[in-house]
Amino acid sequence: MTINSNDRDKAKGIASLKEGLSRLRMADLHDIRKRLQIKNVSSLKKAELIQHLCENFPSHVKFAVSQFDERRLFLLKNLLANEGVISAKNIEIEEMEYFPKTGFIYTGSYQGKPIVMIPQELLPSLGEVIQDQGVLAEVKRNTEWIKITRGLLYYYGTVPHEKLIELVEKYSPIHPDFQAYHSVISEAMEYYHEMYVDEYGFSYWEVMNPMNILEEQESRGDLDYYPFSKKQLLEAGKTDYVERPKGSSQLLSLLTQKYRLPKKEAIELLDTCIIQTKMGDMPSRIFQLLQTQLIFDSLDDVQKLTDVVVPLMNHTREWYLKGYAPTELSRRDKKELMPLPDKKGEVISLQSRQKVGRNDPCPCGSGKKFKKCCGN
Repeated sequence: MTINSNDRDKAKGIASLKEGLSRLRMADLHDIRKRLQIKNVSSLKKAELIQHLCENFPSHVKFAVSQFDERRLFLLKNLLANEGVISAKNIEIEEMEYFPKTGFIYTGSYQGKPIVMIPQELLPSLGEVIQDQGVLAEVKRNTEWIKITRGLLYYYGTVPHEKLIELVEKYSPIHPDFQAYHSVISEAMEYYHEMYVDEYGFSYWEVMNPMNILEEQESRGDLDYYPFSKKQLLEAGKTDYVERPKGSSQLLSLLTQKYRLPKKEAIELLDTCIIQTKMGDMPSRIFQLLQTQLIFDSLDDVQKLTDVVVPLMNHTREWYLKGYAPTELSRRDKKELMPLPDKKGEVISLQSRQKVGRNDPCPCGSGKKFKKCCGN
């Protein structure tokens, strides 16, 4: 959907920067002025603060954009190329929630469909910013920081605060830009919702109990973090990345051919098995998961599935093992996955319940993906 200058007035949203800021709470306005590093205005009333922000925004957007990564810069360039208004068709709900927090990107609607827009008075200054070579260099650096951090957390689950800095710096220099790194990662957490930080450290969004992971990792004091290559981390740092270890294709084939699952549904089930294994689940738990989606006609069916699932789990990198797969530690750790007992457990027909995929809309109605809402 393209909106030209003649149709811009028909878009429902904000007509000016002042209107956009006026819709925000006082706390949001103070967050924006902190993001822009505007000081000595904390005592202003709302109307005064809005006026001050409007007057100073054009000179501060350079700093705001310097916190972006390449995805957000691409979006900004797309907005500028389309006179400040684009369709939100391919934009996640989490991103839409983030935009007003910037103070210069807002959401609205056009012909009943969601859009993203920028106040027209900011278009000239933003047009200059996206041509600034210094800003472009920082955006490139930020992108690497975010991907490496996200990649490390994807493989390790949870990492203590200081240890994360140490690990990231092995692949991409942080010092003397220590504060810049924290600012960039903090913004990325708000934008992507794929990492979070608490008293235990930094965690991947799927981690439900950081303390358990750290306790398990600490119990293996003689085991260092798996030495991933920079290329591996940059790949794992991509949004929605799922590593499919050895054995994935065999399980996928079994699900689609033997159990006649649609490929999309089979991939969702495969990825769920991988994620649960990363969390440290044993084969019996994985098999219980599969029982909720499949019907077994005989014990032979159970054994065939077991013969595929166990090797997959043995080659899956686990958070408890600091990024190692069980097969990589077999000599040192003697960790083995035990075969399932020859018992036919309770099965639930796929037709008797509705499956919600990780990337499907959450049934609670939030508009977010299931994996980033009730599925987390």
